[in-house]
Amino acid sequence: MRPLLLLLSAVLAACSATPPYSTTVGILKPGAALDVRVAQATVDVYQPQNGQRRDLFTVAATALAKGTPPPAPRLRVMPRGVLVDAQNPLQSLLVRVPDGANLAVQSARGDVNVTDISGSAVVIAQRGNVTMMLPRYGEAAVGEGNITATIGSAQWPGTLHFSTRRGDVVLRVRADAAFLVHLHTAAGSLFTDFPLRGTSQGQSETIDGAVNGGGRCRIDVEAAAGSVRLLRLQPQP
Repeated sequence: MRPLLLLLSAVLAACSATPPYSTTVGILKPGAALDVRVAQATVDVYQPQNGQRRDLFTVAATALAKGTPPPAPRLRVMPRGVLVDAQNPLQSLLVRVPDGANLAVQSARGDVNVTDISGSAVVIAQRGNVTMMLPRYGEAAVGEGNITATIGSAQWPGTLHFSTRRGDVVLRVRADAAFLVHLHTAAGSLFTDFPLRGTSQGQSETIDGAVNGGGRCRIDVEAAAGSVRLLRLQPQP
């Protein structure tokens, strides 16, 4: 059965209307994917609004302050979900992800902020900062920019990867999670308040170890030029 049930609406406002100038709403089943590709925009991702159906996704585009708004982002139904293609520069792109759906973002330029979605998230940004606050887990790779990520789950499948070529990484993980970890910076510093010890050689530093006995979960963090901080997140009662 296809993960996309129905595209409910696509509304284009007149050029003189206040932002957003384009809003599209549809339905996604749990387990489906929302794949967002952006040329230039600040991308803000949330769960559905309070009072909104929990299986609805929303894509709302705000144009740059000057000039005529570009064509609206294109949406295409894919075998595993929905592809959102924003080829033109935008001021911002608001995305709401349904409960149980997973997110993938590829951004050429602009910050990406993902907050409190119930599925997993994978973000690739060529130039821009990535901020993730997830009840479950996610991954991120950045060319130029910083990564700040909070992982709320104590377990995840396989290895979570975080990397940046030029920038810092701050990763917060539940204090009671059990996992193996590899942290490395080629030119920078490492810090963790988990009981781990590292090694250094020239400008590079490395930490390899097991947290709470290790297990099948892993975290791999690589920074070519920047610092890495792995911090304990106390679970909420």
